[in-house]
Amino acid sequence: MSVTCTNSTSDAANLQQAINSSPSGAAIEIKGGTCLLTRGINLLGNRTYIGANRTGTVLRQDGDMGYVLAADTYVNNSSATGQPLSISNLTVQCNGSGSTDGIIILNWQTDVHDVDVRDCGGSGIVDTNTTANGTAITNTSVNSRFENNFISNSGQYGFEVYDSRNSVTDGYLVDNQIASSGQDAIHLDNAAGWNISGNHLYGVAGNAIYASRLYGTTIYGNHIEDFGLGQNSGTWYGIVGTAQGGMGSTIFNNTIANNSGETAGAKYIYIAVTQTNYGTGYLSATGNIILASRSDDVGFFFNGGPNKLVVVSSGNKVASTGIVSRNARNVTETHGT
Repeated sequence: MSVTCTNSTSDAANLQQAINSSPSGAAIEIKGGTCLLTRGINLLGNRTYIGANRTGTVLRQDGDMGYVLAADTYVNNSSATGQPLSISNLTVQCNGSGSTDGIIILNWQTDVHDVDVRDCGGSGIVDTNTTANGTAITNTSVNSRFENNFISNSGQYGFEVYDSRNSVTDGYLVDNQIASSGQDAIHLDNAAGWNISGNHLYGVAGNAIYASRLYGTTIYGNHIEDFGLGQNSGTWYGIVGTAQGGMGSTIFNNTIANNSGETAGAKYIYIAVTQTNYGTGYLSATGNIILASRSDDVGFFFNGGPNKLVVVSSGNKVASTGIVSRNARNVTETHGT
């Protein structure tokens, strides 16, 4: 089925009516150029939402709202995750105001690809376990894929996983471009089982990749041009995470630089694990290329904190930095076998 947008104030009601009246399994084709959205749109699970192409279908925020697109499970405060859905071939155009998020997902096996998300006052895309009234779902919300999207000018995070329990795991964030984020480009409260690979991150005011609770996590082949951009104080990271005990994680073949320069007063660390949350954490950091900007920059920083961290670090290239690697408490570092 299809719905045609007319760049008028009736677009939101017409689009929502088409979604609400669609049968399970429907593909909803959004036509007509620009949809003028005076309110957020609620997405039902077991549906495919497809536009003409990125420029051919533009969903444009018009007015104050918490989100432009959101899963109905999020909006209706469901106790369980929603059924799978797919979003592709369109643009979500926020107006830059407030804390509006572009797309909020509370579904398992979601597929979001070939989507542009621009100028959102909040985060561009959010994958969450928590509903609009702040209640966490009681089951898991796993195995989603976000691929070949362009997320730009987010006021908060470009891509965010918000997980207050241990629900949003085992996802794929692959081959996206994330530009000019007000805070972190990629921010994962729970990185367990996630594959974060092939992403191009630049113009990042915060950390490029923040990945808490590393557990069977892969961070591979990402190209980071900037992080901590324009910050005058604090410590900023290219890739930073905390480790869980047990299953190890890998950080490999990433390229990290600060092409736009670094600001006096701030500190820059390119790859770091800042603590192990429990037990013994395991990490392999191999084949990464780091091009620092100042002599006091730190290439690698590892800290087990109150617990243990075992690291294999090999085949990395760190250039233009005075401190190649620094270890803090309870770290055992080897260089492979």
